[in-house]
Amino acid sequence: MEDLRILVVDDEAVIRDLLKRILETKGHQVTMVKDGSEALDKIKEEPFDVIFLDIVMPGIGGLKACQTIETINPEIKIVMMTGYGTEVEEEIEKALKAGAYECLYKPFTIQELLDTLEKVLKK
Repeated sequence: MEDLRILVVDDEAVIRDLLKRILETKGHQVTMVKDGSEALDKIKEEPFDVIFLDIVMPGIGGLKACQTIETINPEIKIVMMTGYGTEVEEEIEKALKAGAYECLYKPFTIQELLDTLEKVLKK
């Protein structure tokens, strides 16, 4: 499970930085962007194995980004993230139907993050 190319998409810098530190300590290459628009540009420039994608962001939100990523490269494994819980349950369901593998609910533990990554890679 080492040396994955991971894209972290979240409008909160603290979340991006936290995921980057955790995932890099496990040997992964991590790129960070702050919104769906930047994510779409980035996946056109370079390959990624996994994307951690926040649902609620300004501009292109996570659901629209997920749907678009699936048309560009359906091989990328997408994990949705949200701090809104049941308030965005409908969007989470749509994202899972569009091709996302899992959803992480903030706040999550380091172990939950790593377990989710491992689970997604086995699918």
